[in-house]
This record gives sequence, C-alpha cells and structure tokens, in this order.
Amino acid sequence: MKSSNSQLRSRGKITSEDLQQFSNNTQIELLEMLKSKEAYKRTIAVKILSEKYDLTDDLINLFLHTLKQEKKLYTKIELCDALSKGDVQSAKIMVEYLGQIGNNQHTELPTNGFNKKSYPLPRDIIARTLAHMKESILPILKDVLKTNNVPAIREVIDSIGYICFYNKIHFNTQIIDALFLCLRNNYNDNIIRWKLVRAFESFNDINIIKILMEIEQNDSQLVIRNEAKRSLKIINNRIKG
Repeated sequence: MKSSNSQLRSRGKITSEDLQQFSNNTQIELLEMLKSKEAYKRTIAVKILSEKYDLTDDLINLFLHTLKQEKKLYTKIELCDALSKGDVQSAKIMVEYLGQIGNNQHTELPTNGFNKKSYPLPRDIIARTLAHMKESILPILKDVLKTNNVPAIREVIDSIGYICFYNKIHFNTQIIDALFLCLRNNYNDNIIRWKLVRAFESFNDINIIKILMEIEQNDSQLVIRNEAKRSLKIINNRIKG
C-alpha cells in the first residue's frame, strides 16, 4: 500500500517546496533545526547545510553524531548523502564510526551466497557511505586494516572492495598487500576471511587467484569456499572480456 504524504513526511521525506521555504535560514537556524522533533525539518537542515556550507570537521562530527541517533529513513539517507560528499579528511573522521551505527552488520556467516555478478552494497551504514566516496580515500581505509579493531576491519573491507570493483582498480599493490596481511593476521575470523575472499574479486592479480584457488579447495566453511569460487569466476570473466 502506498504511503501517504504525511506518512512520508513523518519519515523525513521532503519536497522542493520545503527546501524553498527554508532556503534563506541562517546557519545557526539550520543547526537548531537539526534538533527538531519533526523528521522532515531535520532532513531539510542536513540538505541545506551540506549544500551551502563547507563540510568542516565540526559539521562532519555533528552529522555523524546525528546519524548515530537518527531513526527516520529519509533523514538517514540525507545524512549519508551529505557525508559522502566529503574528502580524505572527512573519511579520517568517518572511519572511527565503522561498525558502530545500526545493527545490520554481519555477525555470523550467511547461509546463502551472493550469486550476482555485481558487488554487494555494504550493510554497515558508514561502510556504505565510504563506498560511495572518491577513490582518494583508499589509503585511509587501508590503514584501518592494520588496526586491532575487528568490527571496523570487517566493515572497511566491504568499502575497499566496492570502491576498487566499481572504479576498476584491478591492480593496486598497496591495497592488495594490505588485504593479504589482513588475511594473515585475522585468518581465524570467519567473517573477515569471508569478506576478504569477496573483496579479492576486485583484483586481477596472480597471487589473489592462487589464494582463492587454495581457499576454494581447502577452507573449512562451505560458504567461504563458494565465495572463492564466485570471485574466481568474476576475475576470469573480467580478464577474458
């Protein structure tokens, strides 16, 4: 059943008329609107602030803090869109929130594999937002792999794989080496190993192919063996094509 306009508005959806109505508000007024009990007003504030003002560290932190508490769909979408416009400095702040917002992250291996030719959209809300940013943030994401922060590592792998897949970054020694090191250091974490096997599909690298073949044959988890098989197929099709 189609939602009514009032229902959509209660979830934070806005119209061009809404934006026009508040387009001349000052920055202070817009920042106050971010605290509104009405979701659509919070959405308006985010959109106008992100379009009219620079994404400073303070504004990035404010958007992230707001996102952490936000419950309404369209307001969350607008916050993610605003954050995705950020640069390397923004990414440095955003990675601190990986795995901390929402409860949609994988906590156990899935029972069914992802059988499409595309790369799956990250489930973690920050990983998904980072995945839509420019490839210049890859060094920041790579640094997360070197930490001991398991929840962050699990999610950043998705962002790295997604960016490399869709930006056709099929040969990047630094990224590949960092992913290999991450695999070595976290081999006993099934979710990290599974996500790395998936991320490997983004690269046309002989060492990647070798490790995927080994995992396909020998991994203790069926879903990871199947994921390795899928990654190998995607790499093979890309090289042939």
